[in-house]
Amino acid sequence: MVVPPGHQRVLLSSLLLSAGVPVRGSALAAQLWGDRPPVNVRGALSTYVTRLRGILGKQAIASYPGGGYLLAVDEDAVDLHRFRRLLVQAREAEGTDDELPLLREGLRLWRGRPFTGVDSEWVDQDVVPSLTEEWFVATERRIDLDIARGASRELVVELSQLVTSYPLREPLWARLIDALYRTGRRADALATYQQVREILRDDLGIDPGEHLQALHQDVLRDVLAVEPVRPVEQVMSAPHQLPPDNIKFVGRQNELADLARLVDDACDDSSRSTVIVAVDGAPGTGKTTLAVHWAHRMAHRYPDVQLYLNLRGHAGDDPVGPLAAIEAVLRSLGVPTERIPPDLDERSALLRSTLTGRKSLILLDNARDASQVRALLPSADSLVIVTSRNQLRALCIRDGAQRLSLSRLTEDDSLELLGTAIGAEKVAAEPQAARQLAALCDGLPLALAIVAERAQRADTLSQVSQALVEEMRGPDTFGSGMGKELYAALSWSYRTLEPAAAAMFRKLGMHPTGDISTNAAAALAGVPVTRAKYLLDQLVDAHMVEQRQPSRYEVHELIRLYAAEETRRAECVEDRQATVRRVLDWYLCAAVSADTVLEPARLRQFVAACEPCVRPPRFAHQGEAIAWFEGEFDCLRSVVRWAATHGWEGHAWRIVIAMTTFLDRRVAWGESAEILQTVLKAARSADDRVGEGYALNSLACLQIDKGELALARDNLEQAVDCFKDEGHPGGELMAVGNLGLVLAQVGEPEHALRLCTNALDLAERLGHRRGVANNLNNMGTAHVAMGDHKRAIDCFLEAEQLFDEVDDVEPGLINIHDLGCAYAATEQHAESIRALRRAVDGYQRLGSRRWWAVTLIDLGKAISDAGHPGWARAPWAAALEVMRELVDPRADELAKLLTAVPG
Repeated sequence: MVVPPGHQRVLLSSLLLSAGVPVRGSALAAQLWGDRPPVNVRGALSTYVTRLRGILGKQAIASYPGGGYLLAVDEDAVDLHRFRRLLVQAREAEGTDDELPLLREGLRLWRGRPFTGVDSEWVDQDVVPSLTEEWFVATERRIDLDIARGASRELVVELSQLVTSYPLREPLWARLIDALYRTGRRADALATYQQVREILRDDLGIDPGEHLQALHQDVLRDVLAVEPVRPVEQVMSAPHQLPPDNIKFVGRQNELADLARLVDDACDDSSRSTVIVAVDGAPGTGKTTLAVHWAHRMAHRYPDVQLYLNLRGHAGDDPVGPLAAIEAVLRSLGVPTERIPPDLDERSALLRSTLTGRKSLILLDNARDASQVRALLPSADSLVIVTSRNQLRALCIRDGAQRLSLSRLTEDDSLELLGTAIGAEKVAAEPQAARQLAALCDGLPLALAIVAERAQRADTLSQVSQALVEEMRGPDTFGSGMGKELYAALSWSYRTLEPAAAAMFRKLGMHPTGDISTNAAAALAGVPVTRAKYLLDQLVDAHMVEQRQPSRYEVHELIRLYAAEETRRAECVEDRQATVRRVLDWYLCAAVSADTVLEPARLRQFVAACEPCVRPPRFAHQGEAIAWFEGEFDCLRSVVRWAATHGWEGHAWRIVIAMTTFLDRRVAWGESAEILQTVLKAARSADDRVGEGYALNSLACLQIDKGELALARDNLEQAVDCFKDEGHPGGELMAVGNLGLVLAQVGEPEHALRLCTNALDLAERLGHRRGVANNLNNMGTAHVAMGDHKRAIDCFLEAEQLFDEVDDVEPGLINIHDLGCAYAATEQHAESIRALRRAVDGYQRLGSRRWWAVTLIDLGKAISDAGHPGWARAPWAAALEVMRELVDPRADELAKLLTAVPG
């Protein structure tokens, strides 16, 4: 819902500040009109309340005697009150481990200046300053706790941005000087003191306070109490991701001894400090179980980092490429996505440097070949365990890996496994039947586990053995690499499932990948989530599904192939199609739900109708939406690729378009382009012109960010044609606006202005206010290119009001940035600096580090142009730090600019 600007917003703000508590009419009148009230105050107030009820609902605002009103809303539904509650809890937890997480949770609720878009002297003069002070108190306390834990480069960058935005707040400067000193940058700490000294003298005519002066003397004498400097990687995450060990693991003693010897021999060789072990074997021989068990036995030697990654390299699945694999590992280590470079070699180098000095154990499961693994290898102090169906000879020859080939279990080990699962007494009571079962399973741990589960519930092992013999009179083989013993075990176990569990099992065979969440499984089977969890747990008990992490399940590829075959036998084509449609609808609706939180004002005409039974998740805030995308990203990518090649092209491109906000914020350009190329090809193969247009437009946006304007122009011109041919005005509006932006940058501003004017008219006809705001911004960019900065500023100011009204944060920040640059071009220095500081603050709150750094560069230029070149050092230094982390090509140019700064 949108509340119009003016008095209705002021009224809503007042009621929200007192959520659940009546506000007197006289107080509301003073806040609305100050010392210039209307003649009939009570009538005017009643009118505004009535209008607000029309937006919020009649029951939302209750009347109280004497003209008072109450907003009927829970305090926890208002960010400000949640923030204050968390601060109270943090104060109560002072000195405990809970204090810092509570502060961080509260501060995440802030998104820049409070009550943006509310035009009121009361808000500006009374409300915002006091709220900002509350934010300062919480932020400074949180920073103190972070410094106490060990200052880091990230903290220095954050403080540099804060002193740029709030240059007269001495406590922030003190913390920046402290952090610089503690990270080994004593000279920068001294230069920073001189900078704040100049600012305070020039702006206020005063010297720094006693605390800053004392801190300066301590740095000069090099006597500031300081903890040992911790490198960046030591303040990052220390993941321990190994799947749970099998507490009933038996057998494989010879193999475990061989593995221990390999590590001991390698550790004795001082020339090699990283041990690589490749475990290969046929499907079902227990490679992963052995590797996980041994990893747990070795974990005490590698306590700092323990990583697990399923590379899905086996046939029939969508393997994880080296680029995506390294990104997943780096994210697990706490590296922000924006810091992850696009190039494979650069990512590999970042991974090695991040793990340097940390004893790390990495388990890479189901590798296809050496090329899938090589870029993930650390340089020192590590153990890497790789499992594969293939003999990774290239990894052994080139990278020094040690091989262990896993054969089937011996009879003794098979009997021990059965005895552990069903009881040694039961095996001892029927030794011949037990040996026959072991022989029938042919030493395959997977088959033995499935049979053992059935044997637990049988009266005698002889009955089990005879039933398995009967089952094996069926097909000799099935699928890829499945022998008759495993096929018989699966078939036999499947037929003992209750009908609902068997149906769930069959549905899992139709999922595009072996990895699935509980919610997706519920959609796949068309049952409630609680019912899906119950059925999946039954399949886990039957050893037909594994639960590797909470709310996520994995199905072995051979078992999934069997499930798919059973589905083809038991269900008609129409039912199978309905199953696939349900789960694809769920992924689409879930992606749209998350994207709606990230970009509330986005026009989503690409969304198609979903099955009524599909219930996508809901997300309370952007953090939840981002976390869902990150947790499901590998699965979404596999689903999209499968859908694009199996006749579901419409779902493929729609899911990706719903992901574009996330892709822009968190995924490297190269990977995003690859996904978009996949759905572009799919849309073209299906002759889906609308899908082609959306894919071309999104691909062009990537190319604009990379500066590939000629490619972007070509793709946008094609996208415009697609949307026009299909009569899709929402897509046409989007593509024409983007094309106008490109034309303004390639030297065709008049053409750009005509296109943007047409797009503006179309947005107004569609009633799409965000589209109006976007095209006003594009028109402003065209005016800048034509040298008409006055008209550009008018466009940017009008766009700013609209962006505020629709609460569209990220495009609104781009617009404020553009406004600040236009002010700078007309030498309106104060206005330029104010606008750019607002944009910097907004990007910092949003976590958009690349745009934060870009805006800091322009802020530094504006400060320098205003006659204070020395003051540009702080924003440029902070921007340079981020640009280098992001491997941005602008870093070198910025470094040269920084060296020329006086002082």
